[in-house]
Amino acid sequence: MENKTYRIRVYVPNEEIGIIVNEAIDCNVYNITNSFDGKGNIIAIYDGYINTLGLCLFISLGVVYFPLDNYGDFIITCPNCGERIDDDMILLSYNDDVLSGYNINCNRKECGVQMANVEFLNQ
Repeated sequence: MENKTYRIRVYVPNEEIGIIVNEAIDCNVYNITNSFDGKGNIIAIYDGYINTLGLCLFISLGVVYFPLDNYGDFIITCPNCGERIDDDMILLSYNDDVLSGYNINCNRKECGVQMANVEFLNQ
């Protein structure tokens, strides 16, 4: 397994995930570049850098994330229609949709704003 660095967005929906993410930050496993207060069911959102091993650890611990680069290492699909997401469907601005945990706007079958299913291919 190649040890690459990824830029990801992490969603913190509860205290347990918050503790995991904060521990990863404290141990320099996850290096944040931006943090935002979430809305609705999302307490906070963190953007930052993590390597392959750290990402695999996050995945095994149930941390919800979304890739912000290296899209070829992931399969990103709409949870509603199951279709793969195009780059222009990814929400990039930090508006209320993103702060509420959504990361795509699927226009294939009028699914609308969703939290994508993400599969990491390099596990």
